[in-house]
Amino acid sequence: MWTLLKNAQIYTPKPIAQRDVLLVGERIAALGNNLELPSYVQGEVFDLQGHYLVPGFIDAHVHICGGGGEAGPSSRTPEVQLSQLTRAGITTVVGCLGTDSISRSMEELLVKANALEEEGLTSYVYSGGYQADRLIFDNLRKDLVLIDKVIGAGEIAISDHRSHQPQKSELERLAAEARIGGMPGHKAGIIHVHLGEGKRGLTPIIQIIEDTEIPIHQFMPTHINRKEELLKQGIEFLNAGGTIDLTAGCDDFEPHLQVPFVLKSLYEQGLLNDRVTVTSDGNGSLPQYNQEGILVGMGIGSVHVLWRDLREAVFRYKLPLERVLRTITINPASILKLRRKGIIREGYDADLVALSEDLTIEQVWARGRIMIRNRKPVVFGVYETSLASHLQTVETPQLVKG
Repeated sequence: MWTLLKNAQIYTPKPIAQRDVLLVGERIAALGNNLELPSYVQGEVFDLQGHYLVPGFIDAHVHICGGGGEAGPSSRTPEVQLSQLTRAGITTVVGCLGTDSISRSMEELLVKANALEEEGLTSYVYSGGYQADRLIFDNLRKDLVLIDKVIGAGEIAISDHRSHQPQKSELERLAAEARIGGMPGHKAGIIHVHLGEGKRGLTPIIQIIEDTEIPIHQFMPTHINRKEELLKQGIEFLNAGGTIDLTAGCDDFEPHLQVPFVLKSLYEQGLLNDRVTVTSDGNGSLPQYNQEGILVGMGIGSVHVLWRDLREAVFRYKLPLERVLRTITINPASILKLRRKGIIREGYDADLVALSEDLTIEQVWARGRIMIRNRKPVVFGVYETSLASHLQTVETPQLVKG
């Protein structure tokens, strides 16, 4: 399969001169000027004049097999569908379990990741869940060494009333296993840490870094923009050399805690660096609790908020496109050690997004295959179209008179 993309303004994510990009199979074969398809091959040519061509987005926190359950069985969220991800520009996804790791399992998560891979995306998973012991094998090292898709542990919950309240020694042991287990497979062995609204915040992680030889970059705390005190602590963590992950789509947060403003603030402080990422928490539940910890409302996360929030940061706060793009391309690829991802470069995977002048997602290629054409999905998951067709044609059954 040969595809030629011509005349695009390329952001690698660094902006470079207008170039053509040749895709052969699943890889980027060449970047240059006046490229043409060889006469002996069949392929497709796209004229992207007036468009930006950027790396495919990496969403490193999605509940791909569903999440939720805080309000009982009916509050379990559905699994994500292929076209939900591609319409959001996401070509690489990292799946995780959440609160419910009983009716949801690592086996289910791994199978769903494999399904998305078969359908055309690149997928990985964190082993574990809110509880650190929800593994596939009997320890994290085996999961990392023996299962290609496992790249770390997560989302391990701390400072949250829904956490299983892991002791410092448990977190130390888990981080050590992640680091040691990641070495044989050239994996990051990241501990992806869910932070709740508890008063301890990042303190348990900071204590481990101070008291052990485990490096600060072994941890990737998320939901860091959940509340003001936690964000301040996260900025200190970032200044100390750590990584922080912001959660998009938090429309019920105060404006200064929402992703567009936080990115602006980090940029103005000179802190919007290669250790800042943004994720969607897609298909996770969004429970709302009062001060007594009683559930008072429910929502569901959407992967579409990932680019929506970053686009707003560019237009509303005038942030440079290349700085914003890094948080969902090269930064997560580097932090998580995702090979051939996050950059437009020869030899890298052909994961690409074409944006219009107003930064609307127009076309998406995942591993060289066009998934979104003229804003519409052209590749669907196995049951997406049949289910939609069924729902449109289903008729009310007639009662049988007897």
